[in-house]
Amino acid sequence: RDEVYIADEAFFTGTAAEVTPIREVDNRPIGNGSRGPITERLQSAYFDLVHGRYDSKYDHWLTYV
Repeated sequence: RDEVYIADEAFFTGTAAEVTPIREVDNRPIGNGSRGPITERLQSAYFDLVHGRYDSKYDHWLTYV
């Protein structure tokens, strides 16, 4: 746990979690307690892709249902 306590930021990823920042562990804030810059970039890129706001060269990544 020591490494988590001193982390600048952390996030969950997965089908349900998508990209979700972890703000605290054991009532201790991770970084400054808010979404960090790396998490923000990943989260923004992920949501842009899944909502169709992306460069068309990535069309082959998506299967529309």
